[in-house]
Amino acid sequence: MTIKKKGSAWFVDVRPEGRAGKRVTRKFTTKAEAVRFESFVISQAAANKAWNPSQQDKRRLSELIELWNEGHAKTLSSGAVRYALLVRWCKDLNDPVAASVRPEHLIRWRSERLAVLKATTVNIELQAVKSLFNWLQKAQLVEFPNPAAHIQAIKVAEVERPFLSQAEVAHFYSQLSSAPGEDIAVIAQTCLETGARWSEVEKIQWEHVREDRLIFTNTKSKKTRTVPIRPELYVLLCGCGNRSAKRLFGSRAETARKWLNRLWDLPDGISTHILRHTFASHFVMAGGNILTLQRILGHSKIDMTMRYAHLAPSHLQEVLSLNPGVLLEKKWRVCGK
Repeated sequence: MTIKKKGSAWFVDVRPEGRAGKRVTRKFTTKAEAVRFESFVISQAAANKAWNPSQQDKRRLSELIELWNEGHAKTLSSGAVRYALLVRWCKDLNDPVAASVRPEHLIRWRSERLAVLKATTVNIELQAVKSLFNWLQKAQLVEFPNPAAHIQAIKVAEVERPFLSQAEVAHFYSQLSSAPGEDIAVIAQTCLETGARWSEVEKIQWEHVREDRLIFTNTKSKKTRTVPIRPELYVLLCGCGNRSAKRLFGSRAETARKWLNRLWDLPDGISTHILRHTFASHFVMAGGNILTLQRILGHSKIDMTMRYAHLAPSHLQEVLSLNPGVLLEKKWRVCGK
């Protein structure tokens, strides 16, 4: 029985979703009210509607961004940058109630950003917004849907990644002695010969320098990877820094950018990354395996590495033997024409 009389009152005690489901209890003065309530609870459960829905989430967007910052941003290598991006986005929307944000609000905001920024940058910003709500949902901190979930990134034309030619690589080695500091020269050479990011080499510790390899930890993908090195590079690394310090190098990226831009007129946003692109490009052009390159560069997805695939000497070579003109020529030869 789900309806019982105790004294002058009628009590409803029902589990509309079965024994393992939520229990609903209520007290009434008449049996008719108790019966109507029981029927209501059962019908609402059948319609998948909660009898006692949670109160509307009235937290501001800024509150949820702070939750994300405390609970997740600090675990990301780019957490501080993404946090600043989200704070600016929150101000652009005038810090609304988070649950009230709709896709049309984000589309309007994106259009405004496109007026002053490149599409690739706007895509990065939108992805940060998506990730914010995704994390909040996975952490069960919000129940409302992700307003950015179905907004697709803007398609942009793929840009050829610049890299140094063989002649420019030779010029680079000849100019290492002119670098503003021995540290910068050795870091730059290490990036060029291992494909590592400048920040990864800057952070390397003595315990991760081996005679035949370097071990990169705390990388962008959070995975440790090992890259072989030449004996000559090992000697250079051993001659750097203070052995009593934990790290070989200090932070010299800004000075390095200025020096590299004096050597070449580099595109905006490239600077030290030109060395990583150069390693990857020459590795593939020399016939290196694309899967091996993925492991060397530390890409979490092969799509990132495939951007260099077109440089492979055998890339799409079938075009020369399987195009219609060649196939027709072969047919004529077989037919004796």
